[in-house]
Amino acid sequence: MIGMGGASESYPWLMILFSILMTLLAATGIGGLEVKTSAFDLWVPTNMDAYKNFQYVNENFLTSSRGTVLLYEPKDKGNALRVEYLAEALAINKNLTTSTFSPTGLGYDHICDRVSPDLPCDFSNILMVFGYDLTTLVNMDDAGTILPTINNLDDSGMPLSIYLGGIERDADTNDITGAKILRLVYPMSQFNTSHPDRLDIMADVNDLEDTLQDKFYWDFNADSSRLANIRMITNKSVDDEIGRLIKVDSVLFVASIIAIVFILCCTFIKSPNGAVRSRFVAGLSAFVIIMFSIMFAFGMMGMIGVPMNSICIMICFVVAGVGVDDMIVIENFYNKSIEDGLPRGLRMAEALKHGGLSVFLTSASSVLAFASGTGLYIPGIVQFCTCGSLCFSWIFFLSITFFPAVLVLDQKRVEANMAQCMCCCCLSGTALAPDSTETKDRKEHSELKSSRAGEILTPFLTSPLGRILVPAICVAFTGMNGYLLTKNGTGLSVTDVVPDDSYVVELVDTTDEFWTGKLTRGLQMVFKGDHYADEARVTEMSEYFTWVEDQWYIVGVTGATGDHWYGAYTAWLEAKGLNRYTDFHDNLSDFLSEPATKTWRAQVTCTTSYETCTEIKCAQFPIIQQSKIDTYELYTIQVEMNEKVEEMGFDAFNFLDEFGYADADSTIELSTLQSLTFALAVVLILMILLMDSGAAVCIFFCVLFIDIDLLGMLYYWGVTLSSVSFTGLVMSIGLSVDYNVHIAHAFLHGEGTTIQERTKYTLDLMGGSVLKGGLTTFVGTVVLSMASSTAFRIFFKVCFGTVVFGIIHGVLLMPILLGYLIDLKPSIGSKVAAEP
Repeated sequence: MIGMGGASESYPWLMILFSILMTLLAATGIGGLEVKTSAFDLWVPTNMDAYKNFQYVNENFLTSSRGTVLLYEPKDKGNALRVEYLAEALAINKNLTTSTFSPTGLGYDHICDRVSPDLPCDFSNILMVFGYDLTTLVNMDDAGTILPTINNLDDSGMPLSIYLGGIERDADTNDITGAKILRLVYPMSQFNTSHPDRLDIMADVNDLEDTLQDKFYWDFNADSSRLANIRMITNKSVDDEIGRLIKVDSVLFVASIIAIVFILCCTFIKSPNGAVRSRFVAGLSAFVIIMFSIMFAFGMMGMIGVPMNSICIMICFVVAGVGVDDMIVIENFYNKSIEDGLPRGLRMAEALKHGGLSVFLTSASSVLAFASGTGLYIPGIVQFCTCGSLCFSWIFFLSITFFPAVLVLDQKRVEANMAQCMCCCCLSGTALAPDSTETKDRKEHSELKSSRAGEILTPFLTSPLGRILVPAICVAFTGMNGYLLTKNGTGLSVTDVVPDDSYVVELVDTTDEFWTGKLTRGLQMVFKGDHYADEARVTEMSEYFTWVEDQWYIVGVTGATGDHWYGAYTAWLEAKGLNRYTDFHDNLSDFLSEPATKTWRAQVTCTTSYETCTEIKCAQFPIIQQSKIDTYELYTIQVEMNEKVEEMGFDAFNFLDEFGYADADSTIELSTLQSLTFALAVVLILMILLMDSGAAVCIFFCVLFIDIDLLGMLYYWGVTLSSVSFTGLVMSIGLSVDYNVHIAHAFLHGEGTTIQERTKYTLDLMGGSVLKGGLTTFVGTVVLSMASSTAFRIFFKVCFGTVVFGIIHGVLLMPILLGYLIDLKPSIGSKVAAEP
């Protein structure tokens, strides 16, 4: 690293050119960078059962459904089962299912969920009561049979809560008398299941969903003559709203980076003769360094085939915070080498000799902390952590090549008595010669200038009271937070990851209001293998169905809103005078090929084609599941159902998309613990190898205390453990180490033989730099508090806590711990002076 300093001073333009070329070379990979937006593909652990089951279902069953959901609520908050509202809902149903929406001229009938083109689209809602026909509706209203027909369905066990919200019942008879809202669901298949090769038609699905959302939904609600308001959500809605969030809040991230760099530039202003001696313009090179590190990271991700996702944008802020701190340290040591009277050619080498080690340690800690997250099985976190590791690697590279070269060129401007622009405006006065009498005098009588931080804090930190009180308060506070972190919940609501003004939030709030916080979902019980000719096994399967139907989170019976394939097939066999067991396999192909029954192909997969089917490969049985929008609750449901079916000896599983997110939240605590433990172990090992062992222990405990305090703070702030808070906690390692290593390094190299002298020297040398670095990151963090979503505000809270706790532990606790543990001695020749 000393060699880098010498090269930067001897060949500054060459070092700048070399840095630019290396960055541009890596950035060529950006063209191959893939952007992932699917929430399931990003945040569901790939090693968990739910993800594997998702893959199995998609690979083995004909229909792989998406869905568009409409909530129809009368504007007058009246009964949605009145004829005028049902008539308007019928018009919506007809418009959506028969009209052409997409730019390609395709409609819902092209992509609806069905197993064969000669079959109708597979959807159902309360409008089926009158056959989706307006004339029938009017006739039933005249005859007064609408509500009786609905109550007949209710009495038959059909779970009408999947169709109706805010159901009102007669207090005496328990008959349905009304409902506040209608729920209309329109499944769409992402595969063209009418084709034997299952051609992918995702582009058509996306086009239609876009058109429904942009045209149908907004145009309907904009029409004042409508009797109701509708709320819509498609599978693309959340992804699209996250994309809108990025567009909106990316402005804040840019503003945050601008604020950080501006504060950095302000810290480089000096007086007297500030127009010459200040390095404001040199500070602007931070923009270049931040952009170059991001270009490098994205380019390398493109080259190695790692996709990026929306939260990778947060890397920009983290890089700005840590990168700026490193630049402040290097500039501080460079100025000191000048004040010490070193001639050109030796200054930057000396600056990197002393400051380079702490910069290396903070950068290496950040890189390895992010690397700890790349071993997880959650793709979104792996992508974020990969991006972070690459960014910080390049920040370090640019901090010892590009930035030192900029400082050297800027110093030449200063010594030429020029104003901020290097190439213009030589001010009046005598130029500063490198070997002037003043410089030689400094060389002989160099003395570190006293700082306010040193003057104010040293007396207290070295007093008997301060040396007891500060550690005691820190330990007590950390102990309390250690207790609180055990109470932290897990999970992130869909409303947390979209803008606060999103229509998705409105739809979720409406669901909470009319379905009392419970969401109704279609769950699939999937059985592998063929046991249907075995009467004993079929009986056991029926017992499992009965057990499932008795659970509090299940509504209705197996088959959901109708029968299931096995019930339909056995009824078909009996109608033909055949035995459901001995004749089961011989007649499968006929059952699955007849026009009236081939729709059951959606629930059955054969080992051969349907036309020659004699053996079942796998089959699914639908049922309605209803519970709160709570991933912990869903996880316990998944575990309970799967354990029960396995206990009965079946090769089977229960499938629900949301089980994937439940799996993610069930593992986030362990993932957080593993990653933070790994990062802390790396910090300890690095410090022991490159610093005094006593200082290494002090740094380790300070960073540990900061992490525990952050986790406790999350509980205070109502923030649960999730993928977003996890990324913030991983990021916090780099910033935490940053604040503490610089202080420890200065303390080890400090002058003085007493605790007071060494503490004063440390705070004079690095106290101001650490506080400046904390101030720049803090200002940038405050900007993020205005973010338009909970997810980014969580990131703000973690960053805010990291800055506050980092400065407290670094500036206040660290000097005290070092005073206790380190045998004071001159730093010259110690292990810590070694170049990494």
